[in-house]
Amino acid sequence: MEWNASTGGVIFSSPAIGSDGAIYIGSNDNKLHAFHADGSPKWSFNAENWIDSTPAIGPDGTIYVGSWDNKVYAINPSDGSKQWEFETNSYVIASPSVSADGKIYVGSKDSIFYALESNGSLAWEYFAGQPISSSAALGQDGSIYFGDENGTLHALHPDGSSKWTYVIDEVADTNKSILSSPALDLSGNIYFGSGNGYCYSLADNENNASLNWQFLTGDRVDAAPILGTTNDVFFISRDGYLRSLSSLTGGLNWDAFVGDVFYSAPVIDSNGRVYVIGYTGGGENHLSAFESNGTKAWDTNQSEISFSVAGIVDSSLLLSESGKLYYGCYDGKLYCVDIGAGPATSDWPMFQGNEKRDGAWPSYTLEIFANNEGYGQVSGAGIYNPGSSVMITASPATGHSFESWSGSGPTDPSSASTTIEMTEDRYLSAVFAVNSYQINVTVTPTDAAVIQGAGIYTYGETATLSVSSLGDGYQFESWSGGISGNSDRLTFSVNQDTNITANFEIINYELNVTVISGGTVTGSGLIPYGNLAQISASASDGYTFSGWNGSGVTDPNSSSTTVSMTEARNLTASFTLNTYALNISTTGQGSVIGAGTYSHDDLATISAVPSTGFSFLNWEGNGISDIQSATTTVSMTEDRNLTAIFGTNSYSLLVSAGNGGTVTGSGTFSHGSEASVEAIPATGYSFVSWFGHNVDSVNAPQTTVSMTEDISLSAIFEIDQFTLSPITTTGGTISGSGTYAYGTMVNINAIPESGYLFVRWEGFDITDPNSSSTTILMNQNQQITAVFEAKPLEEKSLILTSSPNIAGTTSGSGSYPMGFSVAISATPSTGYAFSHWSGGNFDDPNSSSTEMIIHSDSNATAHFSPLTFALEINASLGGSGTGSGTYDFGTEVSISAIPENGYHFKSWHGAGIDNPLLETVSILMDQDLNISLSFEVNQYTLSLSTNNSGGIVEGGGTFTHGSTASIRALPSDGYKFLGWSGANLESNTEKAILLSMDMNYELTANFETLMVTSISGINDLGSNWYSSDWLGYFHFTNENWCYHLEIGWLYIVPIDDDSLWTWSPQLGWLWLSSVAFGDGLAWSREDGDWLYFSFAPLGSSRIYHYQNQVWTSFDPNEAVSLEESLF
Repeated sequence: MEWNASTGGVIFSSPAIGSDGAIYIGSNDNKLHAFHADGSPKWSFNAENWIDSTPAIGPDGTIYVGSWDNKVYAINPSDGSKQWEFETNSYVIASPSVSADGKIYVGSKDSIFYALESNGSLAWEYFAGQPISSSAALGQDGSIYFGDENGTLHALHPDGSSKWTYVIDEVADTNKSILSSPALDLSGNIYFGSGNGYCYSLADNENNASLNWQFLTGDRVDAAPILGTTNDVFFISRDGYLRSLSSLTGGLNWDAFVGDVFYSAPVIDSNGRVYVIGYTGGGENHLSAFESNGTKAWDTNQSEISFSVAGIVDSSLLLSESGKLYYGCYDGKLYCVDIGAGPATSDWPMFQGNEKRDGAWPSYTLEIFANNEGYGQVSGAGIYNPGSSVMITASPATGHSFESWSGSGPTDPSSASTTIEMTEDRYLSAVFAVNSYQINVTVTPTDAAVIQGAGIYTYGETATLSVSSLGDGYQFESWSGGISGNSDRLTFSVNQDTNITANFEIINYELNVTVISGGTVTGSGLIPYGNLAQISASASDGYTFSGWNGSGVTDPNSSSTTVSMTEARNLTASFTLNTYALNISTTGQGSVIGAGTYSHDDLATISAVPSTGFSFLNWEGNGISDIQSATTTVSMTEDRNLTAIFGTNSYSLLVSAGNGGTVTGSGTFSHGSEASVEAIPATGYSFVSWFGHNVDSVNAPQTTVSMTEDISLSAIFEIDQFTLSPITTTGGTISGSGTYAYGTMVNINAIPESGYLFVRWEGFDITDPNSSSTTILMNQNQQITAVFEAKPLEEKSLILTSSPNIAGTTSGSGSYPMGFSVAISATPSTGYAFSHWSGGNFDDPNSSSTEMIIHSDSNATAHFSPLTFALEINASLGGSGTGSGTYDFGTEVSISAIPENGYHFKSWHGAGIDNPLLETVSILMDQDLNISLSFEVNQYTLSLSTNNSGGIVEGGGTFTHGSTASIRALPSDGYKFLGWSGANLESNTEKAILLSMDMNYELTANFETLMVTSISGINDLGSNWYSSDWLGYFHFTNENWCYHLEIGWLYIVPIDDDSLWTWSPQLGWLWLSSVAFGDGLAWSREDGDWLYFSFAPLGSSRIYHYQNQVWTSFDPNEAVSLEESLF
């Protein structure tokens, strides 16, 4: 027992706890009592009758409670003063419920349910029709749930309209009043008990309620249920039992006898223990604690428990976050027991859901403030479900910074944007601070002055900077940096860190640094007296620094040095042009042209010439214009080491076989190698010869081929021929003799003379030695003999023959009695079909097997006709073939390949081809044949060369028929392209042309030395005077010198048709072009920049030098010393 505090009457009311830890409870002494957390009295409020209603605490801390005086009171938590009262028509014993928006909901015994505004005015009222003792529970959507004393559970919308009603069961001998206050879970299910002895779970279906389950106890259930943490709900019945039911099914988990309990609702702690006080008889009341599995942990009847319950308890138990258990008793006291564990984090762990007893949907309030309204803004405040993770944000005002969150719960108190877990009401303050800014002042030069006013200022503060001390020889120039100004006193409002420079100046001398040509210089300017001015010379690509001209230079031979500025200085940097070595080596067999020494930026022409059997592959090295071109240029910007890569040519050897054998030897071979090939005849065939190029021995089946090009070979075979020779005997003749190809089945016939009969054949490989008409296999030279004997006089002879003789055989020849019916048959040879019989009386002359009657010696003939076969020729892309059609067996057909323009015949593919590489071949028709032939597109060589070293060519190579080759002639500096020769080209004077490749070409690009008299836009005026539309008028004296009317004597080196270098004794080397000089511009190597000529008569011409931005006068006829000009 922690403490107890007395009131002046019996306590039916249940305690509530405010945010400051104060405990509030009503008593039958007509008062609402407030006690501090230590049990000492805080204040008491006098009503006009008993206060059995449990006080509810609103969001702002206001306490709301009902009384038997019919009134609802709003009481100030600080001093217990009444803020307002609202009177109903009967006494109020239900506990008020308070929504998050501050509305108060309470039912009265007058059968009316009231909604009051936070100022006490009536928002609406709802007539329930029966007295109301049940305290309302508020759903997540604002729905309001309460029971009446006639067994109806009401659900109202937040506006007071009825949502639905649910009438509970009538049970005999019971009162079905609902005094139990509902409990809600976060799924929206409603739990309550009734006087009919049932425990209920309902589902809110928006328009109606449905029963989840109901559980019958042994007596009334008036105490409010509570919810556990493991899908369990706890009810206490007047039958004396505490029951743990499944909130999902209503099944009984366990029950325990606790004694008679009227209205006191139990409470569950964070460990799952359930606490309940019941009357156990004999004047004893016990506080019992049960584990989540139903076993009793302890009760106050045990000897080790140091306190006992002094009387009946109707007050519902309350458990604070600090682990204090509170309840009121009939002895008029409020008790505080320390059980060491706070309430469970279940959806509804105690009467009216929480220690505020507000009956609201489980939620927590988050209030956020800024420590100073002008310093920033905050967001995220509101009312949230338990466990919600809420984003909170602090946004500092301009000139302010967020420092931290003050209060418990933020995930990262130092982050302006973080989250907070809503496990309780939260009160946060965002701490902002006014920014401080550093004003830094730098003096340039550092010893020129002392500045006052720098330092740290807060946002919006006014800073003033001023010069407090000025060094000798200096004067104030300006302020620069974050703030600028020209007055030596600078005033400004501070809104950020600011770096300011106070600039001072002293007396300066002019330093003029120039260059003649070959590089650039830095360092010119106005330099303070006594300074060592830094000067530097940077050589242009291809030049090397050679020295400074002028006085005061610390090291005249160093490109980067200093000059002492004790007076005005004029300095000149000198540079010399670099030369580079070009070395060329080879890999593979070939030669190269172009090695030597070149000036910087020269384009050196290089050529690679492969030896026979080799091809140029590429160049290796840097600076090469086209590494794939055998003739190209290399940019001489440094020493170059180049390599021409030559590769041995590889050639393909395609070996194919004609009809009657196979071949070996196809492959890819290097130039000059000897490739072995072999022709292997099939059985019954002999090798004849090779068809193709470079064969060492064309008649040898095993030989070699010299590989100096791509080669296609075919091996020609012929079938072996054998002789069939008959041996003449008495009594008849033999047909079928002759010469035949290997494997031929030859028809042989023995024809007896009059008076003789055929007996048999003598010889080898005869199909039927006993048949006068049969076949013999020709796989060697054969000799055959037909044996005859004299025919009996009384019999008649039957001689059967075939027409044509080679077309088939017959069966049935012999001697037979007069009138005998003889079975005869005809068998066609390959490629033939039986047609009909002639020469006798046949049962069916059109049947190959029939009968004939012998009336006399007879000669009959079996007639055969040749079969026809289809020949189909299929050509690939690039040509066509002739010979397709239908042919009789044994026909020799000539077939031909006809290539299209730009293609050539490659080979035949199919059966019966003796030489697949011949465009026209013969083929024997002994079956249906499908012959294909292939073509290849022609390849042409484009060979390019030059008539001299005046340029290079691009674009040569190997091209397929119909492709377009792009060729270019590139004249070297000082040369002019004249035209192409070697073929009749449409545009043979164009440097770049497109050539349609339909043959091999050998072209030569012709160049000649370029003279100034042949530049673009030239007109010959006679007497060696010329005019150019861009160069102007000049007199040509020899191949290099001329007199220009506006510039004077010039030594000219043409570059191309539209540009040239010229040397003037007055101006040095100038570069003139048709684009620039037409506008009066020329590039000066001496200045390293452009000159602009303003020509005027009578020697008043002027030149503007862009390098130093000055005008100078110019007289083209001014006498100059050539020696001075050169040196």
